[in-house]
Amino acid sequence: MCVIVQYFSALLLTAQTDIRIVGGYACEKGQPWQAALFYDQLYCGGVLINKDWVLTAAHCKHIDTVTLGEYNLKQPDESEQRRTASKLIPHPNYNPNTKDNNIMLIKLTTPVQFSNKVYPIALARSTTAPGTTCVMSGWGTAKYPIRSVPALLQCTNLQIVSAAECQKAYPGSFTNNMLCAGVAERGTDPCQVDSGGPLVCGGALHGIVSWGFGECALPQKPAVYIKISKYINWIQATIRGG
Repeated sequence: MCVIVQYFSALLLTAQTDIRIVGGYACEKGQPWQAALFYDQLYCGGVLINKDWVLTAAHCKHIDTVTLGEYNLKQPDESEQRRTASKLIPHPNYNPNTKDNNIMLIKLTTPVQFSNKVYPIALARSTTAPGTTCVMSGWGTAKYPIRSVPALLQCTNLQIVSAAECQKAYPGSFTNNMLCAGVAERGTDPCQVDSGGPLVCGGALHGIVSWGFGECALPQKPAVYIKISKYINWIQATIRGG
């Protein structure tokens, strides 16, 4: 019983913290759909899905500023566009304890201007096969547990993990609304402060960073993402409702 309690305590503690990349590399350039979400300081990642709306995780509930076209956090980027959030709309069935339905829409006060460095990403309408290589991005810590925020946007290559393996890694906590991605060996993973950031496979958004387990980048403990294909109807209906 003690082991079970410690397991879920560690799981929930990590789920309530934000996520950062461990073992990533500096992206060659900015990701046009990548959003940086601020609440006094960098708070979460996000994803631009049209000129007025950004997707993130529902637990990223304290946001006042959204920046698009960001690449180097330490200096202004010519492509940078700052907006304030006019609405935060978490999924109505979001469960903060289990992190199920951990997805939220942010409406911007004014639309972004599209350019070759700022434009939305397509949403995946179906799941992708286990083993597919995807890219996750964010301004992540290079090492864990050392908190060291790099200036440049970080990327990491991950493989989609089967639902059966995810269920085995997180028994009782992994749902059909989630997907996992990672690498077989320890070394690369999202970790604190990249929550809400994109998992992109084949040019489409398949997931947003939701939660992980204990120490970052553990073997056989892939990070957990919200499965975008499960939320297409909710996203469309929410946007139509304004």
